[in-house]
Amino acid sequence: MLLLLYVTTVSCVLFGGSSASEFFEKSMCYGRSLRLPFSFTPPLFNGQLYFTPKKGGSRKLVMDKDEAKDPRLQISIGSVELTDLTERDEGTFSVSVGDAMPYDVIKLEIVECAYKMYRNYGKSYSYTVPRQTEFVEFTPLHSEDLPRVLWNRTDPEANKGSRWQMKGFILAIKNVNQADSGYYNFRKKDNTLLSRIRLTVKENNRHYHTNVNERLLIQNPSFDATWTVTFTPAGEVENNTLMEAGNLVTDDRRIQIMPKGIEINPVNIIDSGTFEFRDQQGHLAQIVIVEVEDEPLPYVLHPYVYIAIIGGIIFAVVVCCCCVKKCCCRNSSSKRHEFAPETAAAPAVYYHDLIQPAGPVPDNSYQPMNSLVSGEPTTTSLEPSVEPLGGQGGYPSPTFGSDCHSSDPVPRFELKRQSIPSALPLVSDSTFCDVYTSDKLNFL
Repeated sequence: MLLLLYVTTVSCVLFGGSSASEFFEKSMCYGRSLRLPFSFTPPLFNGQLYFTPKKGGSRKLVMDKDEAKDPRLQISIGSVELTDLTERDEGTFSVSVGDAMPYDVIKLEIVECAYKMYRNYGKSYSYTVPRQTEFVEFTPLHSEDLPRVLWNRTDPEANKGSRWQMKGFILAIKNVNQADSGYYNFRKKDNTLLSRIRLTVKENNRHYHTNVNERLLIQNPSFDATWTVTFTPAGEVENNTLMEAGNLVTDDRRIQIMPKGIEINPVNIIDSGTFEFRDQQGHLAQIVIVEVEDEPLPYVLHPYVYIAIIGGIIFAVVVCCCCVKKCCCRNSSSKRHEFAPETAAAPAVYYHDLIQPAGPVPDNSYQPMNSLVSGEPTTTSLEPSVEPLGGQGGYPSPTFGSDCHSSDPVPRFELKRQSIPSALPLVSDSTFCDVYTSDKLNFL
């Protein structure tokens, strides 16, 4: 049964069976291994394996039957594995049997899976390496060169005195610069990749904001070195060298070298721009951006602001005047309403000294029921006399429903009648009484 299965599989490969139509797209991390499908491993597969680089180049033979043509290719029964993948392994793998034309079976893409680390120029960096690490490799960024060995456990003193030091299981780098940017591989004795990091070293950045005629000190990077400083004015592309290898090369007397940096005194508007500090190897250590402004002018308001303020003041005055006028009118009106009822409530008493015409009293006049006319001669006083109601005492206030007339036994003629308001009907129960007293009518 096993022999039949083997014959069937080989027949499918040789005669373009279903396995010939298989095509795989794979993405693998840097340093990992690519395992070929089982149908392309010996003894099932007895042909050739080719590789065509993605970045261009001729096709090359990788495996011929069960013989490896690449030292990284590991072949065994039922297994074919390409170890330690790099960017050079990106491309297409194809197979052929006998004199048949090769056909593509695998398209490989290498993915960067390294841990990303960042440090500023001049700082220190340390990393704890895996315990099984036997050697450390380094490849600069954007370089296609083969990695070089920084440290090997079999010869730990090989890098003594350099900036790279292995202390136990810690890799330390002092005063990093752009030359230290790259990939660090930590491998086992059999070249198996244990860990991979990507270190990026960036320049320091400073920003100064100052005014014309002030003093400006641009500080150097954090440690002592001989710097080359260039200046690019704002809005321009070309730069000018101010200092080279620690020596001042400009003729501008305003610029002086100080122990901690470069002094510009006094600052001018033309000093706005970008200053770059580089070390002796040309590595960019620091970028300084300087912004210089003219002396501030006194603050002047826009004419429209003044117009708005004046308009606001006029509007406020008008509103205040209207409010005051309205309050005064309201107070005077309330005072009139307070005194009006008291005046109307008091009875009106009229004293007439005019002589009324003789003759009978009109029918519509009110005749007092208790008036007494005496036939005997009497003596009357020239002063008007009014007898208080109810006998003796003052003048009491009239009450609702009262008679308004008093019976006085003193012999005199007294005409008393009720005054009828012109605006009210003639009723006998009016609450207001008008008393007229006249000595001129005492003719009896």
